[in-house]
Amino acid sequence: MESTVKLLNHASVKLTIDGTSIISDPWYNGSVFHKGWKLIHEIPVDEIKKDLENTDYIFVSHEHPDHFSPSFFLNKIYKEILKKNNTKVLFQETKDRRVLKFLQKNGFDVIEVPNNKYIEIKNNVEIKVSKFGYIDSALIIKGTKEKILNLNDCPLSDVNDIKNFRKKHGKFDLLLTQFSYAAWKGNEENKNYRKLAAAEKINTIVNQYNILGCKKVIPFASFIYFSNQLNNFMNDEINRPHLFQSELKNKVDSIILAPGEEQKISSLNQSERSLEFWKEKYSTINNLPLEKFEKSIDLNTLVEEYYKYKKKILDINSKLIIFISTKLKFLNFFQPLNIFLIDHKKNYIFSILDGFKETDKTNPDISMHSESLLFILKHDFGYDTLTVNGCFNASKDGFIKSTRTFAIGSLNSMGLKLNFGLIFNYNLVFFFLRLLKKVSKKL
Repeated sequence: MESTVKLLNHASVKLTIDGTSIISDPWYNGSVFHKGWKLIHEIPVDEIKKDLENTDYIFVSHEHPDHFSPSFFLNKIYKEILKKNNTKVLFQETKDRRVLKFLQKNGFDVIEVPNNKYIEIKNNVEIKVSKFGYIDSALIIKGTKEKILNLNDCPLSDVNDIKNFRKKHGKFDLLLTQFSYAAWKGNEENKNYRKLAAAEKINTIVNQYNILGCKKVIPFASFIYFSNQLNNFMNDEINRPHLFQSELKNKVDSIILAPGEEQKISSLNQSERSLEFWKEKYSTINNLPLEKFEKSIDLNTLVEEYYKYKKKILDINSKLIIFISTKLKFLNFFQPLNIFLIDHKKNYIFSILDGFKETDKTNPDISMHSESLLFILKHDFGYDTLTVNGCFNASKDGFIKSTRTFAIGSLNSMGLKLNFGLIFNYNLVFFFLRLLKKVSKKL
């Protein structure tokens, strides 16, 4: 039986290897990242149902909502099909097991895949999950003829990191990888930052392809637009498939697929109709519907939520480390933030220890809507969501300062705590600092 690959949408592909079918990251409709992203093109429900009918496994790469979509798994029609076919979910081992518990609670059979170890699934096909950074993971699939790497949006861009990945995992017949930037890339005036970010994505594809010895590459996992009135300016420099494909084809053997397009892996080739499809879709990007934050959150509600947030943070993490950090001002961790709420048209000082109150000081570190601040206070992953949806403005120093205050929520959302033990987790600490340094250099 010939192995095939079919693009469903965004980061969701259906790979059929030796008669075993795996769908990745099913997100097919709706807005994600707190009114920040939408799909450029949505596929009909009937098409999704057909693809689910004969699916053995669903791989979820990580917890971001464009990869792990709770609404997909809660959809009664989809659930019925998946349960009828005994479709299993593949997910990485995590400390908090939050995704696993959610899926099991809703009746799904989940296989926790250990990090960097092959396990055998149906028809002797082998898979391996390789974890990246905080939450990301890639999937390696090995059949009798093909070896495939689904990188989705794993941060594998540094040449030395790619070389080390090659040493651990070898070469690949087919690579699937992200092709455009997918998070905040400066304020509206920072157009050059976005140009650089877009160019770096193309360069990363070339490096991944060459260093990993790939025969073919399918760029994917970027078929979205920034869909909020506060972030739609970031669509100005996103990579458009019909444009970058002409540049890529002189450097790598790349194929752009259209939604619903299925090809044999042994004979992948570029369809001009697929390029025309995306050309037409991207030409309408400035006319696609935009969302906005409808409700202004009053100060009393924000103060109330601030105290709940403070209690949660101090209950989970070391109060002593947070206190010491506030005194070591040169480190810039947990320093008072000047936040301008654009709907209030006022500035507020936010301090993890000293409260949340109005100020007459101008020159904010960060500007956002009160709905975004409320989202940060109510959800551990709130600041992570804000940095992805880009619905804010910040100076270079303000962004770093905000991250060093609010990133503790992201840490807690992974089941980790800020304590003396974490300080000696050098890999995690250096990964965080390296990310901040990268952004700082480009702003």
